[in-house]
This record gives sequence, C-alpha cells and structure tokens, in this order.
Amino acid sequence: PGEVDVAVELAAVCGSDVHMVSGRRPTPDGTALGHEAVGRVVDVDPGTRDALGWPVGVGDRVVFGMVAACGGCDRCARGLPMKCRELMKYGHATVDTAPHAVGMLADVVRLTSRVTLLRAPEVPDAALVSVACAVPTAWAAVRALGPAPRRVAVLGAGAVGCYAVAMLRDEGAEVVVLDPDPARRGAAAELGGTPVDAIPADVEGIVEAAGTADAARAALTGGDVGTRTVLVGTVSPADAVIDLDPARLVLERRSVVGVHNYGPDDLVGAVGWLGRRGIHAPDLAGEAFPLEAVADAIDAAGRHGALRVTVRPDG
Repeated sequence: PGEVDVAVELAAVCGSDVHMVSGRRPTPDGTALGHEAVGRVVDVDPGTRDALGWPVGVGDRVVFGMVAACGGCDRCARGLPMKCRELMKYGHATVDTAPHAVGMLADVVRLTSRVTLLRAPEVPDAALVSVACAVPTAWAAVRALGPAPRRVAVLGAGAVGCYAVAMLRDEGAEVVVLDPDPARRGAAAELGGTPVDAIPADVEGIVEAAGTADAARAALTGGDVGTRTVLVGTVSPADAVIDLDPARLVLERRSVVGVHNYGPDDLVGAVGWLGRRGIHAPDLAGEAFPLEAVADAIDAAGRHGALRVTVRPDG
C-alpha cells in the first residue's frame, strides 16, 4: 500500500556516494547507492497522493526525498523525522532492506508510503536532480539561520553551498563565498555570491558547507557579535580537534546549530523554490554517464571539481 515505482530519468553522484565507495564512510556490502534523482512513475498503488495532496498516476514526473521515516516515534513527533528511530535512507540501505530497490543509481527505484513524494514542477531534469539531497539540505540550512541576515558567509561552494548562495541572494542577503577551488568559486559567483579569501568581520550569519575541520573552526569563530552559525558540511568525524572557548559564545551572543538532512517541509519548500525560479533554476549538473558506466561516474565525481556528475539510465 502506498508504494510507487519510479523510472529514473536522471540521477546524480553525491559526495557521500564517493565517500562510501572510497571507504571514508563505513558502508555495508550490498548497499544500493544513489539518493538524488528525478523520474517518472511506472507503477503506483491506486489512490496515492503526493505531499501536497495531488493524485499521483503512471507517467507523472516526480521528485522525492531520500528519507523514509515512521512518523510515529518520539523524534518524528519532535519534528526530527530525519533522525527517526526507524529511519531508512535511500542510497544508504542494502538491497536486503525492503523494498529492496532502494538506490537511485538505477533504472527503477521503489518508494514506500513513508517517503515524501512530489509531482515535479516544469524545471529541467538537471536543475531537479539534486532535490532529494543538496537542495532541501541547503533550504534547511538557510531556514536555520533565522530571519534573513543582511550579510552571510558561505564556506564551501559545493552543491549545498551554491544552492544556499542562490537562496540567500533571493532573500536579499549579500553573500560572500570561501572555497579554494576556482571552478566552484566561479559557480557561486554566477549565482550571486562574491568570492573572498577570509570571513569578513561584519557578517551576521555563516553557513559551513565545506566539511573540513578548518572550515568548521573558521565558522565557529568568524563574523560579528551575534553571528548565527549553521554547520551543515561536517558530517564525518573531524580530521582535527577544534578548540573553542565557550566564553566567546556567551560574551559575543553567538549561536550555533547543526543541520543534517532535512524534513518533509524542507523538501516541499525547496521544490517550491525551484518551481518559482523555473527556467532560471540553478543547474549544477556536470558530466553525464550511462548507467553501465556508473563506476566511471563515481570516479569522475571524486577526481574533479564538478558540482554534480550525473547518470542517465537510458544512456
């Protein structure tokens, strides 16, 4: 009941896919990789509706979250479905886990009734492909900043960082970007960010999307009195211990919040944002590979600065 089979039209290789294959992120054998995709419904339980109440039928173009939460545990009740006690994450579960077709680097993925599903807006596939991970994660990070700060520093111009830049610019914020990679700095600049070499002293908000100890250290100590810092990139154990005097947080009235993954409201908000942007939605997709060359796609994603290497199952 409530299950939907989706033929994948375009998938993307996320940095976490690269980390799982490389061994940096411990992963069970038999994990079905891939958690970013857009596709069309090929089979559906009758009466199924998307998160906004629209009916879902065969042939509908859809996007969907990577998290399947129970909706009934204490964490779900507290608004933390991404930390559900019975959580199943697409692209992170093994093929032994029901419903078995749980990876999006594939021809077809099977969504359970616990997955947030949305009929897709008329936005190109390449602009939608990261809607199960990078786009709603950036949306959640920007929401965690609170009322739009006047000036924000984004550390790391990967997919999450670039989407955060675009969202913040849409809200009228001035955004500076720190990233050592020239191509990524250029991508952030095209979305309205200003590349800089250090966090300016007058920023009011900081989004750390780099995933390094140095970036986390800079995010926790940079900016002005009252700065709100959102850590979203540091999902693996830090390479080095970060020393932080708690008195600085107190005396400078700083606040720090961690964001990992996202909830259904974040996915709905992110898809709505892409829909409003329409043909101007950010397209961060890079080189496309056929499904039979998925190993090459993962290798390419780990070798160069493309924001998103993609996989097109139909070649």
